[in-house]
Amino acid sequence: MRREGRNAARGSAARNTGAFGNLAGAALVLCGAGCAHDEFSTGVWVHDLRIEGNKEVTTGDIEEGLATVETGWWPFASKKWFDQAAFDLDLQRIVALYGDRGFFDARVTSHEVKKRSDESVDVVLKIEEGSPTRITSVVFQAFPPELEADARRIAKIRDIVPGALFRYDDYQAIKTRLDKRLKEDGFAYGEIESITEVERDKHEARITYTSKPGPKVRFGKTTLDGNGAIPTWKLLNRVTWKEGGPYNPNDLATTQGRLYNLGVFSSVRIELAPEPTEVADVAIHVQPGPLHRVQLGGGVGAETQREEVRGRAEWTIVNFLGGLRKLRIRLHPAYVFIPSLTDIQQRGFAAENDIQLTQPDIFGSNASFHALAGYDLGISEGYQFYGPRGEVGVERPFFRDRVLAGLTWNLQYLTFFNVDQDVFGGASDRFFGFKNPYRLTFVEEFAQLDLRDRPLDPTSGAYLMVRAEQGDPAIGSDFHYLKLTPEVRGYVPVSRRVVVAARGLGGWIGTYAGEESPITRRFRLGGPSSHRGFSVGRLSPQAQDKSGRRIPLGGDGQILLSGELRIEVTKIGGAWLDLVPFLDAGDVTAHFADLSLRNLHYASGLSVEYATPIGIVRAGAGVRLNRMGGNNPDPDSRVAFHITIGEAF
Repeated sequence: MRREGRNAARGSAARNTGAFGNLAGAALVLCGAGCAHDEFSTGVWVHDLRIEGNKEVTTGDIEEGLATVETGWWPFASKKWFDQAAFDLDLQRIVALYGDRGFFDARVTSHEVKKRSDESVDVVLKIEEGSPTRITSVVFQAFPPELEADARRIAKIRDIVPGALFRYDDYQAIKTRLDKRLKEDGFAYGEIESITEVERDKHEARITYTSKPGPKVRFGKTTLDGNGAIPTWKLLNRVTWKEGGPYNPNDLATTQGRLYNLGVFSSVRIELAPEPTEVADVAIHVQPGPLHRVQLGGGVGAETQREEVRGRAEWTIVNFLGGLRKLRIRLHPAYVFIPSLTDIQQRGFAAENDIQLTQPDIFGSNASFHALAGYDLGISEGYQFYGPRGEVGVERPFFRDRVLAGLTWNLQYLTFFNVDQDVFGGASDRFFGFKNPYRLTFVEEFAQLDLRDRPLDPTSGAYLMVRAEQGDPAIGSDFHYLKLTPEVRGYVPVSRRVVVAARGLGGWIGTYAGEESPITRRFRLGGPSSHRGFSVGRLSPQAQDKSGRRIPLGGDGQILLSGELRIEVTKIGGAWLDLVPFLDAGDVTAHFADLSLRNLHYASGLSVEYATPIGIVRAGAGVRLNRMGGNNPDPDSRVAFHITIGEAF
């Protein structure tokens, strides 16, 4: 029997993990050599890498940790050179990997490097996995009752329970989560100790977690340095805790995020007094970053009814004229083909251009003010437009940024041209929400409650948002209407690698004295972040022109219900590849009263997602399940394909 020490899984597991950790250092050195192999060839490249005998650990999981990689099959794939030293370490890496999965008897029984006639080799590895080590008991010592209950719940989700296979990653993840929970309860210096006792002959593991909370902490004095000419009081105004208040690590994270979001610092570090104490002083260390940022880029977009080539240019000046003001100038030009480059029915330039000034901390509070002026050129199915746009608004966070509320005043003045007269009658009257020229002024209020564990790729929690919008001649609008858009999202982890995500979205527009609602403010669904059975904006009431082309008109009522399973399948290059089966149901109708939960458009499908440095890249397809043909939107389009960056919601 081998017994663990403090804060680490020892015994067989610890020694394998330690060996793997030591190998990682060597792997970095070899990776440097390996990465240079494309330039400094060893002369022998890997044609094929085959792993045999593995059942409990997938081939992909094994290959991910190896320096020996087979050359891709596609044309012009770069050669992956064979390195004997790296290969020798790979044999040890495999044993270490199995140790982390609870297979302490696993070994590589044979390995062959077969030479081929084309200066390449085929590598064959045979593995004997042995018997797995299973957990016989999980003990929680010196835990407060509420923390112990949380610990047992987390252990069940991560499958650290009697009878389950011992996995070091899950074992360590529970320790990390409980350590975080201890600090959330105010024990800033608290820690969780963990011990695993492994009986290798019996393939049994006994796990013990011990809570050592230390003193319950309150915040002391807060100091700040490194801010240079930026007034200290403005930065301390973004601190979410009060002297004498109870310690909460979320306060540190929120304050750090607020300081980063100012855009003037390249680093923000927050430290407590090093020695355990009931009243802990806090030191904030900041380092100024560049005050000017230029971003240039471009790309292409393709949907069933729209293709475009677009560019992007942005210039941001932070701390503009002092006072932490931010000035942003944005140019987003594009050239659009509708529906496609090979079937051009409409085409033309489009652009969103604006300049925005943001002033944080107005009136000595955490409220921020912004003013924006822009000029747009747009093309939509059935018409084109151009004109100025303006906006002024204020927003303020509450309750450690969990709640955000704001108010804006908006103005658009548009002139329409190239209007499809078969549908819109030349836009000379208010038919279908047109008036040419078109003056739209509205006030918008919003409030959101964010209870997610993180805003990007959340795994638990909820998000609620409601927006209200009013247009009225009293504030300069040609249209008199009220618009409400509520939304709720929820996320629940059901296992170590599976999260259930759901969303509900509604919408209502009410008009006065029989008027039409403004066409640019109507609801449309469809697209990778909406109803995935339709292309962008295509789930909408539609009208046909003389050529038979269907033009979406938008509607005054909408509903969208979405559910999906986010399943982590395997890691590639250190990031998870996810499969996401989904089901969407929704509708947009000309009048809110026409919505019916019994007659929604349904679509199911599958997305593949992968995390990259620029965000989660997502590709998928949705298949419509009902309401095909007749007067339904896009009656002949059953499948919609989507490629985008970011989660659906």
